[in-house]
Amino acid sequence: MKPMSRRKLVTTGLAATAGLAGVAAAAKIAQRYGLVPPDHGGLYGCGETLTYASQRLLTAHSLAREFPRSMISKSPFANATAPPSALFKQHQASGFADWSLAIDGMVAHPVSLSLADLKTFPVSS
Repeated sequence: MKPMSRRKLVTTGLAATAGLAGVAAAAKIAQRYGLVPPDHGGLYGCGETLTYASQRLLTAHSLAREFPRSMISKSPFANATAPPSALFKQHQASGFADWSLAIDGMVAHPVSLSLADLKTFPVSS
């Protein structure tokens, strides 16, 4: 193997330093202008950031609804459900005997069905 010349070593070192400086500058610019996605960490973080930043820069709008960073949680709750309301607890205590499903509005025959009425219908058609 041929030894590396001093000129080649200096040129390679300068190119590597310029590349790292460019990456650091790009990261600061992306952070400043909100071009870093909230889930940019992990193995694919660089790719996610590049894709997100490109989409932000190339399109004037997004098809999906977006939220400010202050509304995005760090770790989402899987299958989160709201706590039962007082009305739900009341129906639950009575075994849903007084619960009904109202079908009204723009229908030909408005109707109110109890849980017992719903259980009389076939499970599948």
